[in-house]
Amino acid sequence: MSETVVESYIGSAIVYIDGRDCGNVSGVKIAIEQETKSLPNYRGGGGYADEVTLIKAVNLSATFYDFNNENLALAMRGKIDVLTAVPVSDEDIIAMLDGLAQTTKMIDTSITPVVKNTAGDVTYTLDEDYVVSAAGIRALSAGTITAGQALKVSYTSQAGNALQALTESGKTVGVVIDGINDSTGKPWMLKFYKWKPTPTSGLDLIGDDYGSFDIEGGVLADSSIVATGKSKFFVRSAA
Repeated sequence: MSETVVESYIGSAIVYIDGRDCGNVSGVKIAIEQETKSLPNYRGGGGYADEVTLIKAVNLSATFYDFNNENLALAMRGKIDVLTAVPVSDEDIIAMLDGLAQTTKMIDTSITPVVKNTAGDVTYTLDEDYVVSAAGIRALSAGTITAGQALKVSYTSQAGNALQALTESGKTVGVVIDGINDSTGKPWMLKFYKWKPTPTSGLDLIGDDYGSFDIEGGVLADSSIVATGKSKFFVRSAA
């Protein structure tokens, strides 16, 4: 009598896209759409004389919890511009009392900006006349800046990156899921040769719980794989 092998499964894994660690990812799912073609039995008695099931589509989806621009670019077909820290001198803004006067670049708030009147002979005081955020300057109604007043601000821009959303036609990426079966401690791996993600349906940007967003897309057939018995879509390896 052959031995029955029991292997329960609880999955955890690191997801790599084109070699990049995507951070905390859950809900990784494969969906295989099928189409069945049936040949009716015309010789009497009903039923089918033959039947074949074809693979119509293979889809891969996942839930991402890390809101970095690399993940968001994947979710929104975007491109990333590198931002370098540069000094900005005497940028013109118009004060809005207790509202935001947006600056052209994101402000590095660790370096105190200098806010002056247009003549340059009055320098306003941080936290008395205005407060600063990454987005710009907010004049305080309790201070000496007046509504609609023209100001000049000098600051250092924040280094980082900027996501230009919905500018790309979509890219095809390779996906490797480096997993562990937490029930047995055994390693497993899934390798998807070609995944083309579609834009996410939406993002929850403000809330009282940890945010997440879903990305899904088609797993394309890799035409370079021609060996008999080898999948053009994905392969799962396990210990």
